[in-house]
Amino acid sequence: MKLAIGTALFVLLAGTMAYAQEQDKEKEKPAPQQEKKQEPAKEQPRAQEHQQQDRQQQEQRNAQEQQKDKQKVQAQQSEKERANAEKQQQQTEKQQQQTAKQQQVAKQQERVNAQQAQRDGGNHNARRIREEDYRSHFGREHTFRVTRSDNRRFNYGGYWFVYNDPWPAGWSYSDDVYVDEIDGEYYLIDPVHPGIRLLIIVAD
Repeated sequence: MKLAIGTALFVLLAGTMAYAQEQDKEKEKPAPQQEKKQEPAKEQPRAQEHQQQDRQQQEQRNAQEQQKDKQKVQAQQSEKERANAEKQQQQTEKQQQQTAKQQQVAKQQERVNAQQAQRDGGNHNARRIREEDYRSHFGREHTFRVTRSDNRRFNYGGYWFVYNDPWPAGWSYSDDVYVDEIDGEYYLIDPVHPGIRLLIIVAD
């Protein structure tokens, strides 16, 4: 009888100790709610990292677009400057050609006049225009138009004139011209072409 009671007490004591140990283990385990609360804390840095990467990529794309726009503007500016330079060069070349042509025509006329003077012995106008007639009808302020003639003669101001050189190229018979005295010789001058003079002689 006593042995049975002692065995029962021993079993009860052992069960109590085992239950106490199980309770201690349960207390040491983390609560499920606490674990769930800690999980978002781990996910938050990852989300911030992704957002930062997205911002950096967007900034890079914006910088690339700005660089492309800048290069495009620079290319357009360079093309405009090149076109302006070509246009300026063409205008300069054209002006140089015109100047060279005018100089060539003037030199050619000077050679023709010199040859004519040499042939005539420098005594072109033995007959002179009277001073009062010259003041009233000749000079720069008195212009007129020459009537075309096959014998290279024309009449003006009461005098007949003759010219041996060909009628200058570019002159028109409808141009207003005038007679001027230069170095003792009479010349027909066209104001539209001031670089060319036509030597004329007072005819008898």
